[in-house]
Amino acid sequence: MRTSSFLILLMLLSEAGEAQSLRWRTMQKDRTAAVVPLGDPGPRKTLLRSHLLIQFAQPIAQDQIQMLGKYGVQALAYVPDNGLVVSAPDGADLSPLGLRWYDRLRPEDKLSPLLGAQIWHVVEFHSDVSSADARSIVLANGLSLREHPALSANHLLASGTAAQLKMLAAWDEVEYIFPASEALVNGVNVYPCAGAETIAGSVPQSIPSIGEGWDGPGLGSASLFYAFKTTSAKLPGDSAESEIARAFAEWNKIVKVSFTHGTNTNAAKTIAVLFGTGEHGDGYPFDGPGGILAHTFYPAPSNPEPIAGDMHFDDAENWRVGADLDLFSVALHETGHALGLGHSDDPNDVMYPYYRQVSTLAAGDKQAILTLYAAQDGVIPTGPPLASPIPTAPAIAIQAPVSSATYATTAPTISLSGTAFNASGVAYVTWANSAGGSGTAVGTANWTVGPISLQPGPNLFTMTVHGQDAKTQTAHLQVNYTTPPVSFVPATTAPSLQINTPSRTTLYTAASSIVVSGTASDAVGISSVSWNSSTAGTGWANGTTRWSTPPIRLLAGLNTITITATDAAGNSSWRVVQVTRRPITVPSATR
Repeated sequence: MRTSSFLILLMLLSEAGEAQSLRWRTMQKDRTAAVVPLGDPGPRKTLLRSHLLIQFAQPIAQDQIQMLGKYGVQALAYVPDNGLVVSAPDGADLSPLGLRWYDRLRPEDKLSPLLGAQIWHVVEFHSDVSSADARSIVLANGLSLREHPALSANHLLASGTAAQLKMLAAWDEVEYIFPASEALVNGVNVYPCAGAETIAGSVPQSIPSIGEGWDGPGLGSASLFYAFKTTSAKLPGDSAESEIARAFAEWNKIVKVSFTHGTNTNAAKTIAVLFGTGEHGDGYPFDGPGGILAHTFYPAPSNPEPIAGDMHFDDAENWRVGADLDLFSVALHETGHALGLGHSDDPNDVMYPYYRQVSTLAAGDKQAILTLYAAQDGVIPTGPPLASPIPTAPAIAIQAPVSSATYATTAPTISLSGTAFNASGVAYVTWANSAGGSGTAVGTANWTVGPISLQPGPNLFTMTVHGQDAKTQTAHLQVNYTTPPVSFVPATTAPSLQINTPSRTTLYTAASSIVVSGTASDAVGISSVSWNSSTAGTGWANGTTRWSTPPIRLLAGLNTITITATDAAGNSSWRVVQVTRRPITVPSATR
């Protein structure tokens, strides 16, 4: 779904109401803006900038939008009411913008209420985050990636534990995490919905609805008309019209919103339906077969008449009835947008951000639309309970040297590292080797053990997280150690080690942490990559030939970070990065 102009943006941002509603919580409407946003930005790839949620005290005027750029602020997404997600420089004084308040998104804001026991998830990044940085962040937290050609530009398909998801959500660049559908996981051909676009960027997945609907505040009824500007050249005219009318009727079964066929496409409260290709008159041209299938405009007053509620379909697509690219299924989804709904996190719902062929609305769709309109007689406005976004059971994951179940090596020792989580806190993490040996890991939420001597053959390592509430959970890794023939062991050849990020070995920053990543290679294989900080201790990088450290804490002044790569024969090489952290200077407010 796309909006159409700067005027539309201004009307979006002047909706009635003062609270900003995410899927998981509603922001306090009586907060006032602080000089500096609360809380630490957490780990991030882009130094000296972070993402904020801002809310204007009054409906936004054009000069306020223009003023954002003067403060180095980039608008990325719209959040009702009167809010934006923005990228802003550290220490910026935003008080002259006339804000009610601004703050960082919390990690818990970024976790879907429907996250549960499923393995694969869609990770949504802010629209200004590059694909390379997004992938690096996911892999640095030990999650696995799976490719799918139809993923939206700012989405990645990732698999990880509850603890890993919680840590991933703490990254500044991450916008939201929600369940992946079976079609995405299994590589089935899908089509993404473009989502709600404004001049300030898309509406995030975390926003369940936009505005109050056609009936205004409260749960009321609405009488709408629909009229066809053009019909599809790919289907008989009556077939296209009847399929779209059938989609309207499905929503009318649930709520008191009627749809009457009309003839005036410019009349108020009229959904004008258009089939077009390329540039078709609204400033948002279609992109041809296989891309954007359709876009729809929010209801008034979020969008002005006569474009409010209008639905446009790309007629370059091979529209079908009851088969792939089923017109009814896409129209059913787009009608939800025309009534004021955002996207759903539930893969079973019609309003999930990836279209699928359906025959009717799901329970989650019905529950969502009943938050905007009165129920039809006999319809009970209930829905399935939401799952907790963060499971309370303990979780532990082994991330290095691998995140898989087995690992083969010719090195006589091994070091392990990973993550652990428990709702009441992690007391400690222990390890045990079936071939002999046990102990306690260094660290809790992020832990390391080793080097540990290996015995020839299988060595089954069991890592156990012990919660403050005495709950435990285990993870396993079988390490198969083979003693290499002496003739294959090189004498003194050191590994090749390169640091790619940061790009300089001496740098200055105001950030509280840094991630160092790069590559290493050796004839007999890299057994481990470790890091040592003059101010923050030591640890192990994730990966070997391609490696990345967890966020390394920086103290004020000089921080010397040494990266060491060790091969299977015990030879090592090292590189140094010198990072000087300097305090942030906060400019005074303009008076």
